[in-house]
Amino acid sequence: MTDLASLADDGLVDALLMEVAAMLGRLVDKGETASIDLRGLPLSFSCIANLEQRLGRGEILVQLDAAGRSELRETAFPGVWWTQHCDEAGRVIAMLIEVNTIPDILRADPIDMAASLRRLAGVTHHAAFRQASHA
Repeated sequence: MTDLASLADDGLVDALLMEVAAMLGRLVDKGETASIDLRGLPLSFSCIANLEQRLGRGEILVQLDAAGRSELRETAFPGVWWTQHCDEAGRVIAMLIEVNTIPDILRADPIDMAASLRRLAGVTHHAAFRQASHA
């Protein structure tokens, strides 16, 4: 006898994978990024485990420690990322599938980069560098 809950989980995972494929197609064709908030969906633990297993693991794993621990893992499908953010107590506060060349949280902010350039000028003794950083 087939377990009805298992069939329902497989159907949900198949639907999510079809959505991920559509999102990846838009990224490839138009450069459009997207994400799915898994915590906002009525998914069982077994359904999430099934989805994670079917997406597999890629070559890149990034761990961040900023107001809690975050893990960004490339799946076996480049451009598809499994992202999990935890609060300072270690509780999962966000679980996402991100379809992007690189997760947005890893991109440097232009304002932060400009501040970095000014700070770099302060740690060098070379006058030409200081002038270039203020141009």
